[in-house]
Formats: sequence, structure tokens, C-alpha cells
Amino acid sequence: MCIAAADDRDPMRKDRPVLQSPSWIGESGDDAALRLAAKVERGTIVSKMRNPDRRLARSLVKATLIAVLLLSTMLGPGPTAVADSSPSWRGEYYNNISLVGAPALVRDDASVNFDWGHGSPGTGVNSDQFSARWTNYVYFNAATYTFSVTTDDGARLWVDEQLVIDQWRDQPATTYSASKYLGAGSHSLRAEYYENTGTAVCKVWWSTEGAAGAWTGEYYNNTSLGGSAALVRTDASINFDWGYGSPAAGVNADNFSARWTSGVSFASSATYTFSATVDDGVRLWVDGTIVIDRWYAQSRTTHYGTIYLGAGTHQVKVEYFEQGGTAVCIVNWSGGAVAAQEIIVDNRDSNFVWGGPSGSWYGRNTGYRGHLYWTWNGSTQLHNWAKWFPYVPSAGNWEVFVYIASRYHGSKSATYSVYHGGTHTNKVVNQNIYYNQWVTLGTYYFSGGAGEYVFLGDNTGETYATRFVGFDAVKFVRRDAVWPTPGPTVPSGCAITPVLGFGRIWNTYSNVRTKLGCPTEIEKSIWAGAEFFERGYMFWRQDTTYIYVLYNTGTWQGYDDTWTSAEPEWSGFYVPPAGYYQPKRGFGKIWRGSLDIRNGLGWGTTEERGFSASVQAFEGGLMLWSSTQGIFVLYNDGTWARYT
Repeated sequence: MCIAAADDRDPMRKDRPVLQSPSWIGESGDDAALRLAAKVERGTIVSKMRNPDRRLARSLVKATLIAVLLLSTMLGPGPTAVADSSPSWRGEYYNNISLVGAPALVRDDASVNFDWGHGSPGTGVNSDQFSARWTNYVYFNAATYTFSVTTDDGARLWVDEQLVIDQWRDQPATTYSASKYLGAGSHSLRAEYYENTGTAVCKVWWSTEGAAGAWTGEYYNNTSLGGSAALVRTDASINFDWGYGSPAAGVNADNFSARWTSGVSFASSATYTFSATVDDGVRLWVDGTIVIDRWYAQSRTTHYGTIYLGAGTHQVKVEYFEQGGTAVCIVNWSGGAVAAQEIIVDNRDSNFVWGGPSGSWYGRNTGYRGHLYWTWNGSTQLHNWAKWFPYVPSAGNWEVFVYIASRYHGSKSATYSVYHGGTHTNKVVNQNIYYNQWVTLGTYYFSGGAGEYVFLGDNTGETYATRFVGFDAVKFVRRDAVWPTPGPTVPSGCAITPVLGFGRIWNTYSNVRTKLGCPTEIEKSIWAGAEFFERGYMFWRQDTTYIYVLYNTGTWQGYDDTWTSAEPEWSGFYVPPAGYYQPKRGFGKIWRGSLDIRNGLGWGTTEERGFSASVQAFEGGLMLWSSTQGIFVLYNDGTWARYT
């Protein structure tokens, strides 16, 4: 049976959720089963049967649905197409060398960059006599690309289903390359590999051919540009948003640095404004003169610097480092004008808040930075909603964009409400006609208050449960010429001024200063504990024996740690799924003692670990620093935000 929206267009369009067997393109079995459940509950499938038969038919359909869900759980999700902005590959691993039968393991791999030695690729996979297939869908600028594969033993690579490398045989680690011109747009990639015996290696990467005005990029597996470069290549531009992924095979996804150099031709003599949008640190020189110097860990921020240049060629050098989390480095310049300032709030950032039944929210590894949420549409009643808070640093005119991916955005009447400057404006968007692009909602005046945000609900007015409503990233771009002056703005009467990382956040974000107020103590180092969960965090302070519970909804609660060594560390009553953890000791006592906390946080995704933290108390809350997660700001009103 095929359940589809009432539309006569191509059934494979993104607005046509079709029930089908798991496939790397299309709706997953889980989504189709949910869709079928909605139809069963509304009775549309059995409405034409006689009354005595309806009960039997509905029971049969529900029994079939249960079987579908059980089968989906047993087999795991079908491979999913990865959107242009996602760094992930869908990897399928087989316990034979011919890619036949059911895969022993299916997972998302950030890159195909493996040297397993004599080991196994993952749980349940042989260390010898195995094979793997990876698929991806990647956006390329128009250029000639050189694709390379290093393999031990055999490998094949297809680009747009054209075989470009075919080395399917036993061999020691060997590198092969092939060149292919690609037009601007998204292109499919497929790599296949087998390991017979001995060591196992498979690496796939690509680069553009050098061109006049291109950049020489040197990438290092440390944050200090020290030692030998792990990769040297030619980059057409410095325009990178790697998300949580790696810049290329052989380069770390975190704790790396890069240096780009180029001779750039400037057509006229003028004062040029350079901009660098980064997460984390950046430095930029022109002819040896430092123009931008922001060499510290930070969330995505745009910095500016100006310099007068005579017409001709000038040497430009950019240095960058990534510490942890998402990685961004985008460099531009213009003559006599300031480039746009932008703020992006993604669906996994702390400034993204959602509401509604948690069971009707679904995450998918596609969209901007490789992730989005979606839900089925309602009709007129609001069930699920989300808010994106920009916390703009200064008042002015800001253009608002929403990112709409090629999948899981199907509503033709998604109503975005922009709350700005004490009022709000509604903008209806047909999500179905856009594919992996930013779509403008218009330009609005924002006063810089905490009550400004973009709102989207699932009450689209369309027939119930016939459309996907997608929730991805929202971007705010400054569109007038008034810019905040760099440097601290200290509230009058503060006897203590925060410094270093805490000072950077407090000075940069006016909403943080307003809500926190003045520090009540100087920053201090403490011993702390942390555990990460499916939907939040727990932190413990040794100095106060106090536990903070942070939920991904942007709220937090605090509890005294009353656990003692005379009590059990954990309970055998709670058995986590494979790969997850039951919290122990003080974290576990609070988690087990509250159903709301268990439902709010979910299972632990890591075990508890100790670390050296920094904290500072303020009139309106506190700041806490973790070397791996950045700075957490906890406000006295029960809300929190994270900055990296």
C-alpha cells in the first residue's frame, strides 16, 4: 500500500512521503510507519468497510504496523542520502569481500579516512575478509577536481555514477588519482572497498586544480601551526563551514590549524575592509601588516579590519585554528564598505528552543551542518513549535533567512513569525520549492532585546499529517552601516570586571551583560564532574557539592549532592541500551529519583568524568568553563546558553 499526499507530481519529490522499503534515497521505514499510524488513527484506510469488518480490519492493520516497526528496529534504518552541507558518509560494512547480503554494520562516517591496521572497522565486523560501501551527496563549485584513493586492498570510486577509479585487487597501501570536471551543484559519490588479509587502509579525498589567485592551504594536526603540515593543497577560496567534520582526509576534526597564503590583485587604490567569520581563532595579514587579530576560542563571529592598499598585487596571509565543536573560516573583503555581519542559530544550538510532544519530533542527519528536525504538520491546532533567538549585539536592520533542505521540508504554507522591535511579522513560505538554500523572510528592525526571535509552528492549515514541516537553521544578517565598536562595555558600578574567556563573552554579548549583571567574585578554578546525555548535561562542583542539570530546551535546575559512599552507585533496575550509560553516584541518585529528569535528559551518552573547571558568580547567575564544551552561562531565571 502506498500512502501519499494529494498531488499529481513526481512521487519522489520531497513533499511526497511514500511508504517503501528502506533505500538510501527516500523516506525511512520509521517515517512511513508513523504516517501509516496516522492514517489508521483517523480511520481513513478502513472507512469504507462495513462496521463488523472495520474492527477486524483495523486490528489487522495495527498488527501489520507493529510488525513493520519491529522489522525496522531489527534491521536498523535504511541508508539515507546526505544533504549538500553534511560532511557525513553513509557506511555499510559486510562480513565478506563482495558486498553481498545484509550489512553487519551501518553507520554515518564523518569522512572516509581509515587506517585500521590489523583491527576491525567496528563492532560486529571482521578484521579480515570484510568489505564496505560509502555513499554521499556533496555540493561542488564549478572546477576540475582530482579525486584520490589510498587503499589496501581493493577500492573503486564513482562520481555521478561514473567509475573514475577501479583498483579492485589485493595490494599494499597504494594511492590512485583521477581528474573530472564538475559543474556547480550537488554530485553523488560512491566508494567501495574490500580487505582480504593483513592491514586495512581506505582513504578518499579530493582537491581542485591550482589557478591564478588561488590560496596555498597548509593544514596542521595541532592548534599552533607547529611541525609538519598534515596536508598541503590549493584552495580556490577561504569559504569553509566544516561543521563537526574534518577539512580533509588526514586532518583532525578538532584541534587543527591552517595557514593560507596568496598574491591577491586589487584593481584600484582604496581603503579595503576585510572580514573573517570564524569559529574559533583567526589572524589576517596584508603585506606583513596585521589587519585582524582574534586568536582565541569563540563561537561563530565576524570580525573586521581596514587597510589602505595601492592598486596591484598584495600578499595576504590568513591563519586559523579550531579547538572543538563546529569549525568555520570564511574570509572576504570589499573596497570602501563594510561586509555584512551575520548570526546563525542552528537547530542544535542553545539558542534554539522547541516545544510539543517529544515523541513527534524526529532528527535527521541532513540539512545545514548535517542535521535538522522535522514533524508532521497539524491542521489548525498547534502541537509542535520552535524558536530561534539571535540575541543581536546591537539595534539595527537585520535581514532574516531560513535554511530549507532538500528533504523533510514539504509544507506549502509554513508560517514563520519574526518577533522584532516590540512587534511581529508573519511570513508564509512554501518549503516544498526550495532545495538546500537560504530563503529570505525580509529585513526587520531589531532592538537587541531578549524577546526577539523567529517562531515556526506545525499548524500549517494543510490536511493533518500530509506534509513534513522542517526545522533547520535561521540566519540574521546586518543590513545597515552602523556597527558595534569593538571592546568592553562595562556597566557602571562594577567593582570586578570579568577577564579572559568569561570577559570575552560578557563584553561581546549585550544580552549576557544585561542578564548577568556584575560579577560578585573573581574567576576561580575548581574540580568538577560532567556527564553528557541524549538531551542535556549534568555538572558537579566539588567546592559546593552542588549539581547542575541542563536540558537542551534551554532550561536548568540545581540540586544538592546528597549521595554518600554508603549508598549504591547505580541500580540494576535501569538497563540502558547498547552504547548508553546509566549515571552513577550523585548524578545517578538525582536521575533515578525524578521521572521528569529521566525523561528530560534521557540516557547518558558518556560516563561521568572529572575535570578542572573555572567558575565565576554574577548578580544574575554564573559562568562555568569546560575545556571540551566551552563556556556555559546559567541565569538565575532558570535558562542557560553555551558559547564555544
